[in-house]
Amino acid sequence: MRVQGIVCVVGVLFATLTAGAKQEAPTLPTCALSCMKSSFSQTSCILTDQACLCTDTKYTTYLEKCVSANCTIRQSLGTATKKVTSAACGAPVRDRTKIVSYAGVGGGIVALIAFILRIVARFKCSTSIGMDDLTMTVTMCLVVTLSGLSVVLAEAGLGRDMWTIPADNITYILYIYFWDELIYLSILPLTKISILCFYLRIFPEPRFRYLTYIVIALNVGYLIAFILVSVFQCRPIQGAWLHWDGEGHYQCNNINAQGWTSAIFNMVLDIIVMLLPLKQLYHLKLSWKKKIYVMCMFGLGIFVTLVSILRLNSLIHFASTQNLTWDYVAVGYWSTIECDVGVICACLPAIRSLLRHAAPGVFGDTERNKSYGTSSHGRGNSRLDGSITVNAKGDNGQFYPLNNFGNSSEARLNQSG
Repeated sequence: MRVQGIVCVVGVLFATLTAGAKQEAPTLPTCALSCMKSSFSQTSCILTDQACLCTDTKYTTYLEKCVSANCTIRQSLGTATKKVTSAACGAPVRDRTKIVSYAGVGGGIVALIAFILRIVARFKCSTSIGMDDLTMTVTMCLVVTLSGLSVVLAEAGLGRDMWTIPADNITYILYIYFWDELIYLSILPLTKISILCFYLRIFPEPRFRYLTYIVIALNVGYLIAFILVSVFQCRPIQGAWLHWDGEGHYQCNNINAQGWTSAIFNMVLDIIVMLLPLKQLYHLKLSWKKKIYVMCMFGLGIFVTLVSILRLNSLIHFASTQNLTWDYVAVGYWSTIECDVGVICACLPAIRSLLRHAAPGVFGDTERNKSYGTSSHGRGNSRLDGSITVNAKGDNGQFYPLNNFGNSSEARLNQSG
């Protein structure tokens, strides 16, 4: 990986040409000074004419190639070079560190609010805490950690050009990014597993449950496979955050191919999880208006897929970048947003349950005053709160509640989401 040479090397040259920067020349790397001397014959500009030198493509290209061939990346990012780079050719000092921290913290807060409402719904609507809630609790802990690390990365310099921050900060950013990647790859499948456990809570059909368990297994496989691939992306492992300067002997995978493969498999699993319950929802005994409403709510996972597509666009130059602390920004905030949106979508059914509890006339599901399962031996009725009560007639002519009938998909959907 090589630092963008034009800006950096022109800065080295101007450090010796301008009166105010001559005092910096002794501290410049020897390799940069040698390139500066040998480059004089490549330009027709007066050496004190900075505007001319800045626009001389032949000259700047020669400097870039010379420094790239003779200087290490750390030498190119030396203290003196860093000081003069921002002034060279009037190059602006770019800074989008706030985008990193704002996206991480803002999205994390919204996801946390959605999770809190989910837990409140469980207690308010008299439903038990299930595996879907426990899985989401673990996921939420990881999301909070991911949001906190966004602030750490921004403070270290993610969002600025890498030649404007100390070299040790670059190593630190890549170290935090290594753990960020593991957390991200854990959040994605855990969110889907939580949704699938919610399906198991709602739908009792054996075939559907069998398919759901298969999809859960696929997500567990995704989690294990890509965590291992990410941990051992370089050999030895510390090469993941040390190989950027080219000074160590590390063997690393094709990180770009790894990122694309992970993203594509994740999108396929997103689509499967989103489509899996649609047939079951279609057959629920709901009014068409409520049925469409519920199906749209379950289909909101399409937003997660859209965010994944946007993130794919940011992966194009992920591994081949020559300015990683600037170019990694888009990958970072799209990854964080993808995790936050996934959590919010997973919590929406429970939030709807809370809204139905607060305003049953607006958010209720079942058609009121409609009987289900009515026959000479039993009858059912829909309560105003949206739950279903089914009774069976005994030998003495009295009716007794049957919990197995009461646990229909409609009733579970009303109670759980």
